[in-house]
Amino acid sequence: MFTKIQVLTFFATLTPTSGAAPDLCDVVYTDTGRPILCEPHRDGAPIYDDTVCCEGRSCVGARDGRCSAGEPFYCELGEQWATGAVTCYFEVPDFCEAFPCKPGFQSQPVASFMCCNQGICWNSYIGSNDCEVQDIFWCDSGVTNADGTVTCFDE
Repeated sequence: MFTKIQVLTFFATLTPTSGAAPDLCDVVYTDTGRPILCEPHRDGAPIYDDTVCCEGRSCVGARDGRCSAGEPFYCELGEQWATGAVTCYFEVPDFCEAFPCKPGFQSQPVASFMCCNQGICWNSYIGSNDCEVQDIFWCDSGVTNADGTVTCFDE
């Protein structure tokens, strides 16, 4: 059971005091820290730097920083599509820059996000909550092995 002070403290941490919208990528799964509404993007994500209005899992660009529907959030990195929908991003490092990759070339390498924990890597898909945020990496040239693990190669 929460006390009145705990509830007020919880809401105080969620409520911006400056009048600015909270950062969309700060809304995370409590068990993994992975953003719920922001997608991973390799280094060099496009700058959006504006307010978005989100209802459920859908976000659109705000008009003059205001939302006619949904809740306002700040989106630093992202892009707006022709439909008006906005995808916000958080950047993840390149696996081969963080860890040694095996040299080699695969006939059909796959570039994708992957999750690596204790030396074991697997594909991490958009919208999944299968990985701690600090374990998400980009792999330019990888292959999925028969056991479901992923090996990233240095091109």
